[in-house]
Amino acid sequence: MKLQQLAVIFVIIVVPISMVLTMYTNNNIEVLEAQADFNDVLLSATNDAVYAYQMNTLRNGYSTVNDSKIRDISASVNSFFTSLASGLGSSGYSREDIENYVPAMLFTLYDGYYLYGDYQNAVRIENGKQVYQTENSNNLQSRTGIKPFIYYTCEYTNGASGKLDLVINYTLDNYITVMGTDRNGNIVNISGYLINPSIVSNINDSSRTLTAHGIEIGPETLGEYIVAIDTIPRGDGQTGTEYTSRETEYFQYVYYNNQKYYFDPNANESRSSTYVGVNFFRLNNNLRVYLTETEANGLAQFVLNDSNADYTQLNTGNFLDSSAFKYYKEAYDFTNTFLGIVGGQSLEVVTESFNNQLNYTTLSEDSGEEVPVHAISLEYYNPNTHSISGVFDLGTGNDPETESSLFNEHRMDVIISSIESNLMSIISNFNIHHNSGFEFALPVLSEDDWNIIANNVTIVSFMQGMPIGNYKYYSNYSIVANTKNKEFVSRYSILLRNRESGNRTGSDGDPTGTYHDPRCMALNGLDTSVTVNTSDLVGYNIIDYQQQLTSYDVVDPSSHQTTQTLTYYYYPHSGSGAYECVIGKEDILFTVDNLISGTGFHSTNDAYDSVNLSEFENKVADANVRKAYITALAREKYNLYKVNDYFDDYNP
Repeated sequence: MKLQQLAVIFVIIVVPISMVLTMYTNNNIEVLEAQADFNDVLLSATNDAVYAYQMNTLRNGYSTVNDSKIRDISASVNSFFTSLASGLGSSGYSREDIENYVPAMLFTLYDGYYLYGDYQNAVRIENGKQVYQTENSNNLQSRTGIKPFIYYTCEYTNGASGKLDLVINYTLDNYITVMGTDRNGNIVNISGYLINPSIVSNINDSSRTLTAHGIEIGPETLGEYIVAIDTIPRGDGQTGTEYTSRETEYFQYVYYNNQKYYFDPNANESRSSTYVGVNFFRLNNNLRVYLTETEANGLAQFVLNDSNADYTQLNTGNFLDSSAFKYYKEAYDFTNTFLGIVGGQSLEVVTESFNNQLNYTTLSEDSGEEVPVHAISLEYYNPNTHSISGVFDLGTGNDPETESSLFNEHRMDVIISSIESNLMSIISNFNIHHNSGFEFALPVLSEDDWNIIANNVTIVSFMQGMPIGNYKYYSNYSIVANTKNKEFVSRYSILLRNRESGNRTGSDGDPTGTYHDPRCMALNGLDTSVTVNTSDLVGYNIIDYQQQLTSYDVVDPSSHQTTQTLTYYYYPHSGSGAYECVIGKEDILFTVDNLISGTGFHSTNDAYDSVNLSEFENKVADANVRKAYITALAREKYNLYKVNDYFDDYNP
């Protein structure tokens, strides 16, 4: 073949093919870069939404009230879209444009969840009145916003012939609410923590002590640093009060009615206009309010478990908190009541979303085939009869307080089935109202993702259908766990430190203090390079180690106008996190189940399969560490605000 012919072939065939391949490769690279950029922007926006929720709830004394939750979540949604619009602004997208590509957002809370997205409003306003419409009405209004709160619920019966019909509301831990009728048709309306009753013994109501998980639980001394706002008499001789604040001070406290009550040995009339001779106060939106004698007597009767007690008996020696004792005592009683209702019963699941869980599928982007949204466990569930077994057979191998329990596995399946059913519905509605040519659908979430969702307060955002070039569309989701919130104390929320005396430079030893993850090797005496004294450990919730804020307006006494706003930052517990376990998280050995049950570490545990830790085989956690951890976890869980805490109606 002549050289001229080869040149013609090269110019006519090879060069165009090369150009096409180059363009195709460049387009694919641009698509991948766009997808990576969108991933970063989506994750950043979701993080901003979580941060906004944290800031609003940590500094809001009413954050556990439902109306306040709605406001906090609405602010979180706004933060998400603002951040997303900012991140995608260079791509030419406004917030209004972006809303067409966000089919749903999920906000999981302690006892239920909210969904943000498109839905049909079954209520419309006519002449100032609510008019309810049927679901098949053609006049249903479509709107975008936060749907009503949805509980994590599942319904059970003992077959068509029985009277037992129970609806159980689950939470992110072992607290449940039970409503319905028992096998004899008696009304059931109870709530409480479910535990393995065999781990509780030696209950002594007078001393408020018992044994749980092999350790003694009893009254404990608690304290923290705060900066409070006070109302004091005005210094200009006029009537009324003015606001002031004081330096960071350390106070002992106890929990009472899910709120902290503090003991102030230096209280007097000049300290606060609310002082009436009683040295105990509570905080009302950072404002220090001293108790009346009647209120203080009620506090004393609660703390001392004595209906005849008065506040003068509450000195620093017996101003002790018994929440951990109350947690196990009340959980023990509740569990026995619950087992009396369901014990010996063959339970069938009625809830449609749970029974359909095996049939929930979605289109896999990888294989293009329909795959299960979530793999329900068949260890306890029979999909043919919808019956469950072993979930409520509580014992050593099934302790609801541990992660590995069958109860916990079922609890997670209930939560996931409810969430995925409603997510599929709300995203389907998005298709109806956004005819973009793209099929919006619930993506395949990994089991690790579902595990995060079912065990944490989380925000999950979905973004789909946004063109990214080369005839491809962006489709992904982002999950961020909110580990710093007031409404949920997880098994991982407790950090331990040596007990403070209130003197930062005195008998506390280390003036700054160091707090540890209770699972770490150093704290449990297995890291010889670090020495930690565990003789007087106490545990607190992770949020109590975070920076807090107190602020108030300074008002000019003559003009009554605000002249400035003063803001004070402080830490309830001084000190810093241990590098080996809190900061670096490299020295964590035990699991929470090891801590709770007192079982030994096993190097064959899947979590440690990449590291040779056989030298620690069968090692158990330090006894003082276990005591401090279990006590703190029980105390903090007991004092969570719970909507159904008043449910206590069952007379068989």
